[in-house]
Amino acid sequence: MTNRVFSTTVALAFLSALIGSPALAQIDTRVIAQQNTSAPQIDSFTANSVNQLTPGTELTFTLQGTPNARASVTIGNAARNLPMREVESGVYEGRYVIRTTDSFTTDTVVRANLQRGDQVTSARLSQPLVAATGTNTVQNPQSGNSSTQSLAIDRFTVQPVQQLEPGTVLNFNLTGTPNAKATYSIEGITYNQPMQEVSSGNYQGQYVIRRQDDFTNTNNRVTASLQSGNQIVRAQLDQNLFANSGTTNTSTTQLPLEVLSPENNSRVRGTVEVRGRSLPNTTVAVNVQASTSLAGIVGLDRNILNRTVSTDAQGNFSFSFRPTLTVPGTRYEVSLSATNGNQKNEETLVLIQQ
Repeated sequence: MTNRVFSTTVALAFLSALIGSPALAQIDTRVIAQQNTSAPQIDSFTANSVNQLTPGTELTFTLQGTPNARASVTIGNAARNLPMREVESGVYEGRYVIRTTDSFTTDTVVRANLQRGDQVTSARLSQPLVAATGTNTVQNPQSGNSSTQSLAIDRFTVQPVQQLEPGTVLNFNLTGTPNAKATYSIEGITYNQPMQEVSSGNYQGQYVIRRQDDFTNTNNRVTASLQSGNQIVRAQLDQNLFANSGTTNTSTTQLPLEVLSPENNSRVRGTVEVRGRSLPNTTVAVNVQASTSLAGIVGLDRNILNRTVSTDAQGNFSFSFRPTLTVPGTRYEVSLSATNGNQKNEETLVLIQQ
């Protein structure tokens, strides 16, 4: 009995000495640190829906989850572990421009990873990359019934100010699909600020400039998002933050210019009508070149149209052309150059003769 008590006492003393040793204490600390590192959490993973998955189209992905982690997105075979930037606490954003060598289908799998330490959490994109040609179902709060309508932003504007200084209030207005969730973001300044629906389809938001805000960067893009269910559409601010006066910023900014129809790389026949949108009272220079390859003739190029059109009060414009030589496979390159004050933008549309 005495020997057993003595052995137990010696064992306890030896164990106490080991626990008190610096080496074991260091190992124990690492184990505890690993145990305290829990897996990061992904609250949502969404993408902006686009009209078509063609070269040059920009895809924007947004992940919300645990802050101060590393986020990445994998897009089928096109991009693996593309880094996502934490634009605000717990909100990560990644962008990818489709290349000519990419192959996208409606079944392309998009997955996001959020990593903290050795722990990784994954989420698969559940919404389609291409916007439904149909419509969204938006709830009418007055009738309680569901009505089917397309999700769209018609216009996103700001009330221009004389100076971007601390205390100045920026007033944003968005017109689009009613009964949706609207937000705006100023790149490098603030993100996902809510906008209030003051009337059906009319949303308003305000931002008061702070002392720490840096508006000296001419790339401070201002964008708006409109969300209904899993569908999200975005639009870039279609004007300058400054008022159009002698004391304003006279640097050249990009003018919004969008081709509404026909779609890029689509096939056409007969008279072709092109419709687009920009700011009201914008001048758009149009040039259409046709390129045809015939037997024995290589690269037969012709100028089909060269004219100037102006946008109406809503910013819409249109023009049409009819080829004099309709050969299947003829390639029409429609070049658009828009000018409004010190703002400019260019767009190219490619069409194929059916």
